[in-house]
Order: sequence, then C-alpha cells, then structure tokens
Amino acid sequence: MAVEPLLSAIHNAGPAWAARSADADVTGALAPETADEIRDLGAHRTMQPADFGGAQDSIETHMRVVAAVGEYCMAASWCTAVWSAHNWMASLFPEQGQREFWDDPSHLISASIVAKNPLVVDGDDVLVEGRFSFASGCDHAHWLGVGGIAEFHGEAPQPVICLFPASEADIDHGSWNVAGLRGTGSKDIVIDHPLRVPSHRVLVTSMAMAGNAPGQRDRTTTLYRAPFRATAAIVLAAPAIGAAKAALRRFQERLDTHVIVARQSSQRGDPAAVLRLAESAADTNAAEVVLLEAARRLDRLSSQEAPDPVEVASIGRDTSYGVRLAAKAVDRLYEASGGSALTVDEPMQRLWRDVNAARSHAILTWDAAAMAYGNALLA
Repeated sequence: MAVEPLLSAIHNAGPAWAARSADADVTGALAPETADEIRDLGAHRTMQPADFGGAQDSIETHMRVVAAVGEYCMAASWCTAVWSAHNWMASLFPEQGQREFWDDPSHLISASIVAKNPLVVDGDDVLVEGRFSFASGCDHAHWLGVGGIAEFHGEAPQPVICLFPASEADIDHGSWNVAGLRGTGSKDIVIDHPLRVPSHRVLVTSMAMAGNAPGQRDRTTTLYRAPFRATAAIVLAAPAIGAAKAALRRFQERLDTHVIVARQSSQRGDPAAVLRLAESAADTNAAEVVLLEAARRLDRLSSQEAPDPVEVASIGRDTSYGVRLAAKAVDRLYEASGGSALTVDEPMQRLWRDVNAARSHAILTWDAAAMAYGNALLA
C-alpha cells in the first residue's frame, strides 16, 4: 500500500473533521460527512484482504493511518481503528461470509464483540437476541456484529462473533451517555427477536486464537495469523498518539491568549509552560516510537508458527504503556491550561476526556497488560 499518499490525503481532509468534532461530541456520533470521507479515502481498509478490495498491508500501517486521523478528531480516529480492526477480524470468517461483507469493498463493519450473552445454536446456525454494548461507529456501519457464548453440538460453551446486515438490528441512540469519546457513537445494538445468523457469518474465536479459523486456513498471508489478543489491543492504541499530538498543537496555539492571572502575562512567558510542553512532546514521541515498534514486532510474529508467549505479552505491555505515555502527555498540558480550557467549545478539554476514556478501555489498561507480561516472564 502506498501509505504516504493516504497520509497526505488524511492531512488534507483532517481540518474539516476537526471542525466537526465538537458537534460529534454533542450529538454522540460522527457527522455522516466525516464517516463518508474516511470511507472514500479507504483509511479503514489497510488490513482488509486484497482479494476483497483491501490494501492487505500491515498492523504498523494501520497504526500510522489511524494516528494521523487522531490529529484532527480522536472520535473519528477511534471509529477508523474499529472499522479497520473489524475488517481484519472479518477476514478470518469463511469465504462465503467475506463475499457477503465486501460485495462493496468500502463497507464499514461495527461490532460489540465482548462475549457475555448466551446464544442459542440451531444446527450450525446461531440465533442472536439481546442487547450488546459499545458498538463504536455503528451509526454508519453496513454490517454489525455481536459476541456471545454458544454451545455447538454438546461441546463446551465458547465465545463466538456473529455478523449480520445493519438493517437486521436496531441501535439504541439513547444508550451512549458518557464523558469521553462521545463522538464515537459507541451505542447498544438491540435485537428483540431471535435473529438467525448462518454459520458462514459466525466465527469461533478460539479457532482464530489458535490460527485455525477458516480465513486463516485459506490464506498464506501472514497478516491474518497475527496473535488475536495482541492484535485486538494494539489496533485500538493508535488514536492516543494522534490525540497527544493534537494536544501539543492546541497548547501552543493558546500560549498567547491564555493569561496567567498571577503573572499578569500570557502563558508564553511562563517557564513552567515551556517545561510542560517539552516533557509532553517527549512523552508523545516516546509513545509513538513504542507503539510503532510494538506493531512491527507483531507483524514479524505473524509469520511464526508458535510465537514466544513472552514476546506476545511484551507487545501487550508496550501497547498499554504507549497509551499511558500519550495520556500523561495530554494530562500534563491540560493541567496547565486553566479554567478557560473547561469551555465546551475548547478542544483541549475534549482531548483530555477522550484520551482518558481510551486509556480506561479494558483491553488497554496498564494493570492487566503488566500482569500478563509478568506472569509470562515468570512462567
């Protein structure tokens, strides 16, 4: 994939996304124009299979593209990350399902994949019913997915992911009432009747984790053999890089207009502000270096039949640590931005809310990743 032209196109389109980001925060969803522009650019197709119109590139390229979107709107970046990650996930399904998902290669897929709800198995099909939370970008999706627990033919219950056309479910537009990442529209999917999902649109996640899912067996491309859990985490980390860069830019823009009352002068003359800016710039750079190197290592691990568990766990460690660094960079700048940064139309407060919402995501939290790494190292 020629990533540089795509990055250039993102930077050209980005100011319009930034201009709409405040409205997205109020309405609880990206503007249709923003979603359409991301879709038209193909920013969500970096990990989509080439035989279905995707770039079939790398996890590192996904990170670079998503981070660039985040320099303008973190909610748009989060949705791009999710749509891209779900394309990677959809590539693991049986070929018939993939043909349906991508009869138009630009389709967007949103899903709530946490396996909590019990699902009924009927033959080889799965009957889906209930409420499924946190489906980021679902307002604009052509396909929706849900996770659940299914028991096939007397076997032990196991997690599955089921995909279906967006027209077959409802979205609860009142369900996304949150403090951060409001613009992602990560709403509940509601299915109030048994919805039959045929077997070719059902993925048994344990098969994907073992590298034995249908799409993994059918392709020699190593991208689709990347360790499932590590991939699912790192693909959501890139928006934090963009948010930290955006916060650095916004802090600098406000230096002349933000007056320090105690000094009776603008913040530009405050040595403490200069130090904060320098340290946050260093943390942002470090976060990007750590996360892109983790992505490169994960790309290399994809070609290995049995990746070293410690190496896989170290990628999870570095993913969470990178997000932690980016969030610290934003925290430090927000702390020195004063009461004027609290206004609803000020990007700094939104960046602070959004990056801290991201760092609290279960798959990105430091404690869980550090514990997994420590346990793998000491096993």
